[in-house]
Amino acid sequence: MEGRSTYVERIVEAGMRAPSIHNVQPWSVETDGETLDVRVDRARMLPGIDPAGRETFLSCGAFLLNVRVAAEREGLDASVRLLPRRDDPLLVARVTLAPLVAPTFDEPGLDDALATRRTARGNTPDRPVDPDVLAALRRAVVLEDADVTFLDPRDAARGHLLSTMRRAEALASLAPARVAIDREWLGVPRGRSDGVPVDSLGGWFADPVLDVPAPARDEAGGARTFEGRATVAVLTTPGDRPDDWLVAGQALERMLLVAATHGVHAAFATQVLEDPSTRSAVERAYCPEASAQMLMRLGYGAAGPTTPRRELDDVLRRRAGTHAATARRGG
Repeated sequence: MEGRSTYVERIVEAGMRAPSIHNVQPWSVETDGETLDVRVDRARMLPGIDPAGRETFLSCGAFLLNVRVAAEREGLDASVRLLPRRDDPLLVARVTLAPLVAPTFDEPGLDDALATRRTARGNTPDRPVDPDVLAALRRAVVLEDADVTFLDPRDAARGHLLSTMRRAEALASLAPARVAIDREWLGVPRGRSDGVPVDSLGGWFADPVLDVPAPARDEAGGARTFEGRATVAVLTTPGDRPDDWLVAGQALERMLLVAATHGVHAAFATQVLEDPSTRSAVERAYCPEASAQMLMRLGYGAAGPTTPRRELDDVLRRRAGTHAATARRGG
């Protein structure tokens, strides 16, 4: 019989494929073979652009969603308890593995999408996402207790969104600390296990950070790639606390996996939600009763290049005394 540690490794490796802010991969995992303690790796937080840790927790939420999908593929249920200890705020979740009783995910192709999902960088075909696909994406988000607003390409308010994004880009380009972080993590050489390699940025920019007058800090390529008829989406939660951010991350990743099964990929605009003033402007315009957690452009087209991932042994730590399997998988 296969050792439990073997498929725990596969589950964690699937989690590691999740998207993260600047591809910093801000997670670490400790396991005894029955539970996974998922925590924020403090050394990989970026307080200069994410002072509250919101995007870091979103990233860890996406990691948790992949863990749940991968566990189900292994015939296991992954029961997630968010923020299980008040005295340990960086312990974002405790995942308990048990034999699967009933599937949680009914969307076809999620297993394959764990490997095929990519972040779109640079340009994508300028056409809106089909209504039936949007319905499937919204269902995925709602099932994770979040919501999403799709902006009609014909809506005149798109111009307001673009101007708000440009204002956020301009503010970010004037902040030396932010620019320094971007230089550390964007446009990195191939061979690093983290960050976004220069050849993954879509070929838009000679300088992936300071392409004046249109700063390129967003992996989407900035406001210019949000022009046209492509679908723009705002993912929201009712609240804006760490547990909301983890919920948003899981909803985001479920939506992205479903999108990948339809040949749709997302480009993220993060700057506009990092600045409090421009985030408030987005919320007033598009989700006045909710908190905006992610703004993205959805488009058809081939998946973009892969970004690197850390080694499993750099993420996963086994508790002393852990040994191979004691429980059996379902199926």
